[in-house]
This record gives sequence, structure tokens and C-alpha cells, in this order.
Amino acid sequence: MASKVDDIAEKLGESKISYLKDKASVIYFPLKMNKDKKTEMYVKFAKIMVIAQGPYPDERARAFETAKKLFKYTSCVISDEKFKEQYKTKCSPESAETFYNYFKDTARKALEEGNNLLIIDSTMSNVHQNRFYVALAYKMQYVILIMPPVVMKTSNNVWPKGSLADSFRIEASTVIQPANMFQHLFCAWYLHDLDSHELRHVASLYIQDCMEGIPEFNNLMSKNCPSPDLKDEELSRIDVVRHYYCLVDKRQDVAYCAVKVFGSAMRAMNEYFKKEAVVNTYGRMSKLLIAGFVISPHMIAARVKLTHQQKDFWEMEDELDENFIERADFKLLCPSKLLKESKQELPDIEVQLIASKSNQTLINTGQEVHEPLANIPRFAKGRACHIVLGKTIDAPSYHVDYDVQFALNRENKAMKTKANLPLYNLERYEIQFQVWRKGYVSFNIIILKL
Repeated sequence: MASKVDDIAEKLGESKISYLKDKASVIYFPLKMNKDKKTEMYVKFAKIMVIAQGPYPDERARAFETAKKLFKYTSCVISDEKFKEQYKTKCSPESAETFYNYFKDTARKALEEGNNLLIIDSTMSNVHQNRFYVALAYKMQYVILIMPPVVMKTSNNVWPKGSLADSFRIEASTVIQPANMFQHLFCAWYLHDLDSHELRHVASLYIQDCMEGIPEFNNLMSKNCPSPDLKDEELSRIDVVRHYYCLVDKRQDVAYCAVKVFGSAMRAMNEYFKKEAVVNTYGRMSKLLIAGFVISPHMIAARVKLTHQQKDFWEMEDELDENFIERADFKLLCPSKLLKESKQELPDIEVQLIASKSNQTLINTGQEVHEPLANIPRFAKGRACHIVLGKTIDAPSYHVDYDVQFALNRENKAMKTKANLPLYNLERYEIQFQVWRKGYVSFNIIILKL
């Protein structure tokens, strides 16, 4: 019978990267928080977990040394070297269990203490460890930044059996090698935890004002949102809407703005991450303009008006015909479904939850919008870019992720028929809104900058 050490050694051999056998020209994307002042300031008031694994080039070591100096009062760095210093032993199969426990315990403690930045830097990757890190980040509402994508260039496509590189399909001489389980399902801008909560709150306030000032809108929301069966509790109309779209819980997943979906397409992933604009922007803070909201029977989303530079990252459809999608044999790649499936194997971790140390960055630009269809040009690239804020419990994933595209398809059809949009003067702003079949609503109000 194999010993516990032998079992650990076997698992380690399946997951680690060998310095000699897996040697390749490795290009890590630079850590933008070290070089971009806005990103540096953002990290100091957000909650970020940086995970780096695999071969250990000199530039990665220098990047983390710089990060330790920049964020010395708000960060925690866990690395092979830290383990060696504390336990006075090298990383080896014999010390693997102690090594992995050190990383898990230190990571948990760092997040429970409220460090704004946690850097996990390890050459001995392990799928169980990675699942723990991801589950911990979800539980504590941290944004995860993977130091890969790593572009690895090699003329030899035959990687050593059991190596990390060999665990993924290789389709070209230049491949993206995700770190263990961190294959990129989709690319997105992520809001930190407080901004996610505040934007959901802002959306509910605007909806409340519309319900109080526009009878037609109030009637529509009454039809869309049945009252929940809550004992001994009478809810206001807006609270009914918040419950229906799951906007009540403060500890939801952080909101995100998806711009490219990969699924398991390694070739598409490789090509996308080779783009100069992506290389220069991956991991950098970006400002997003919230230009309005879309409500459907399935979800609530904030529309994002992209800048010319941000449009370079948008590679999704801007309009979709819902009837065609429902009849089609193919299935849309849905970020929310991919995310949900990726969570199914994550462990349930008990943690000591703390109040957020994040600072709100949501600000009012003071710009009033009177023409909702003119605010984001009708045929502009990226006009469907949005952030899903809330969804119904049983909402189909393709409705959650693509109801904005369905709404824009209806919007253009309405424009062709020269539909007249009534203007409503509410107390704090003017608003136009349009209702389509099946209860979809689009309305634009004051632009917010995130």
C-alpha cells in the first residue's frame, strides 16, 4: 500500500511544472498595478487577489517585489520563498502537505484580516489548492486577477506527459497555457464589491422613481414582478422588485461586464490574448460610463457606453433576434452559465466575514440624457455592452446574458416604424422609456461614471 508521502508525490507530479522539461519562452503579462498610477490607487481601495503559478521568470519575481513595496501596508504576499523562510525547508514532495496547508491558512487569514491585495505566488500548482483560492475569493467578494494568460512559444508541441502544459489541448505552436484550472471562460471588466452593491442600489432607486412617476411603468412592473410569499412582512412595491430580481443580498458575486466569451476554445483564446490592446490593458483599471438600464422579465442590466479604446476589446454580438435564438439548434455561450458550472466543484469554505474595506468609486457626472436612443449610437460597436445587476431565480442563462441584445433588436425594429417615445418629467431628471413585447423596458437617465 502506497504511503501518504507517495500519494502526495504522485499528485504533485501531476500538477507541478518542471523547470527543465517544461522550459519554454514564457511571456507573462506585466502587472499593471506597478506601472499605472490609477490602477495602483484603485487596488488600494478595492479587494484584489492575484494568483501567479508556473515557471518562475525573473520579471515575475521583480514584479512582486515592486508590488510588496507599493502596497506594503495593505497587502499580503504568499510565496515559495515565504514558506522556506518560515519552515526552514525546501518545497518538495515530502513537505507538500505542509506547503499547501501553509498557503491555504495564510490566504484565509489575509482575507479575513481585510487586506486589499493578496498575492499568491507559487510554482507548485495544485488543482485542489486553486479551487480553494477561487472559493475563498467568491466567499469574501474579491476580484481575481490571474497572472496568466501566459503566452508560451515553443517549436515542440509535445509536452512531457503529466505536466501542466500537457493538461490542455495544444492547437498551435504558440499557445495560451492557463495555470491549472484557470482556463479563461470569458474576459470581462469586474467591479469591486462595494461598487457592485452601490450600482445595484442606484438601479433600484431609479426604478422606484419611475414606478412612482409613470403609471404605465408601475403597471408593467406589477405584472412582471409578483409579490414573494414572505410571512409577517409587507413589502413596498420597490422591495418586491428587489426580491424578484435578487437585488437584496449585499454579499452577491461582484458584478462584471463581459466583452469576450471563449468557453473551451483554446485557439480563440490564444488569438484574443495576442492582441496588443489586450496585452497592454489586461489587469489595468478602466473607467466605465453607465448610460442607462434595461429591464426584462428575466434580468436588470446597466448599459455601458464604451470609449473608442474600450471598443477594441468588445467581440460579442450587439443585436440578437430572440425568436431566432429560441428556434436555433446551436447554443449560445453564456458567461453566467459558464461561471455557474465552474463553481460546482468548489469547496464550501467557512470564513469569518468582515465589512468591506473598499471605497465607492461610483460618481455622478451631472450629464442629463434626454434622447435614450441617441445616447449610444444605433449602429455603434459595443452598443450592447452591459453589466448584469440582478436576475430572477429561474432565468434561463441566455436571457440573463443576452436580453440586452434582444432589447436592442426590438429597439431598432421600433425605430423603423418611427415609434414615438413619450417624455416624462420626474422630480430629479427627465426620462424616456420604451416598452416592447414580453415586458422589456429600456430607459436612459443620468450618466454615471464608474
